[in-house]
Amino acid sequence: MKKVIYIVILLLFTSCLSFLSQKKDGRQQESGNMEQREKTTELNYFENPRYANKPREFVAEDGNYICRYSSSVCEYTPPETFYMIQKRYYENGELESKISFILDFSLYVEKYDKDGFLIEKTDRKSIIEERKLDGMDYASFLEKEGWYDRSTGQTAFREEPYPLNTGEFTEMVMRCISYTSNRSTRYIRITNIKKIPQQFLDKYGTIGEDGVKYLERRNSHSKWAKLDVVYIIDSETGTYKVNWAYLLHKE
Repeated sequence: MKKVIYIVILLLFTSCLSFLSQKKDGRQQESGNMEQREKTTELNYFENPRYANKPREFVAEDGNYICRYSSSVCEYTPPETFYMIQKRYYENGELESKISFILDFSLYVEKYDKDGFLIEKTDRKSIIEERKLDGMDYASFLEKEGWYDRSTGQTAFREEPYPLNTGEFTEMVMRCISYTSNRSTRYIRITNIKKIPQQFLDKYGTIGEDGVKYLERRNSHSKWAKLDVVYIIDSETGTYKVNWAYLLHKE
């Protein structure tokens, strides 16, 4: 009898030791996983000298054109890199997400929890670059169409060129070119056009009686109407057509 009791006690003791060991290993593994998680190096929004006590829109020392909002920031890089970096923050000022765009297409996405640890990371650059129009990525295609020139700072959205060492050029281009899509079709819309690019006229214009190409007025003949251009792209084939209209916009 004593031998049986001894064996039972020994088994219980061994089980307890095994349980405590597993629990300790679990804590160590959990601690190790926490240490391995990537944490943002972004400063708190309210404490970051890059943004604190700055005007709503300004050019930073690195040339980025910055637009500040209550809980987010948009940074537009100079035309050489041609990105818009959008940062959103939690109420406590910690970084919630960071998304890099070219035109209206998101390339890189990072999302963080309230403690600053990375919870999601997406790289869509290769997907975006695979989308072609006339054998070019969308940004290069629209540049060839004459809507902007990253080498000169010239755009179709104002007469004077933008400086090449700031992101003002990028901010204007991305404000005037928007993108939407559904399952079968993608749309690139261009608005706030101040002058029709010669490249666009040469490709889509009509030759007048004087031999000069012009863009046929559609929808409105009012002198106050503004030109809107839309590229309509078949998602499956990549073929496209161009439509435009002169519209009266509400200010």
